Amino acid sequence: MQPQPYFSGFAPIPAEAEPRLMPDAQPLYLQPNSDGNAVVVCVHGFTGTPYEVAPAARAIAKLGIAAVAPLLPGHGYQHREEQKREFARITPAGMLAAVREEISKARQRYARVGLLGFSMGGAIALRMAAESLVDCCVAVAPALRLPPQGEILIPLLSWASFTLPAVPKDPFYIPCYDFHHSHALRTLWQLSRYARSGLPKISCPVLGIHSHNDLTVLPVVLPLMQAQIPVPIETAWFDGSGHVMLLDKSGAAVAQTVAEFFQRQLSTGKGV
Repeated sequence: MQPQPYFSGFAPIPAEAEPRLMPDAQPLYLQPNSDGNAVVVCVHGFTGTPYEVAPAARAIAKLGIAAVAPLLPGHGYQHREEQKREFARITPAGMLAAVREEISKARQRYARVGLLGFSMGGAIALRMAAESLVDCCVAVAPALRLPPQGEILIPLLSWASFTLPAVPKDPFYIPCYDFHHSHALRTLWQLSRYARSGLPKISCPVLGIHSHNDLTVLPVVLPLMQAQIPVPIETAWFDGSGHVMLLDKSGAAVAQTVAEFFQRQLSTGKGV
């Protein structure tokens, strides 16, 4: 079986793939007018698309730093049959390889590379930081811990193939899948464990952002990061938002906080 593709923000979507994707699932590449030598790779979450990290990407670009947001393997498909087929195929190795490849492409173009990840993307971002692949990292509501029932049931039940409804209840638009697949949930659980195991290896500057009102990723993850990462990290809480922090009520403030962190770390040479 062919490995799943991911869609880089640095390249146009292949013509044969574009009609198969949601209109708002397009990768992003925002280049400021200034000739900067820094870029931030922005990684979306489980079932999601670059749309959910786009507010941060735009805020970063406004401060003179390029931003790129790829579409991860198995995500962003438009038609139900393909959504279910491709989402069931995602693996931890495939997700990590896609982000490593996007970072590699960023390194070919820019001297300094930051990484932003949301939810599952936050867990991946922290793993990339543990591998010393980036100069600094922001994790927004990182999926380092799943809800207790998920931590127990996912490893027990994911040997079977089934879907569960997951219709978004947020009072704002978000293009994403409205179901979870058991095999994909196992990949999320594995990525969460893999990211946790790497926390003691992180040495670059890190900002963790969360909300006490997040009902998807419980607000234990920032204290976990503070306890496990051996260097001091920055943290910020925005309780006006729920889980999808960049699209919720505090989204603009979250995006600005993210952008200012990268401006400090990448524009001044810190974290290099």
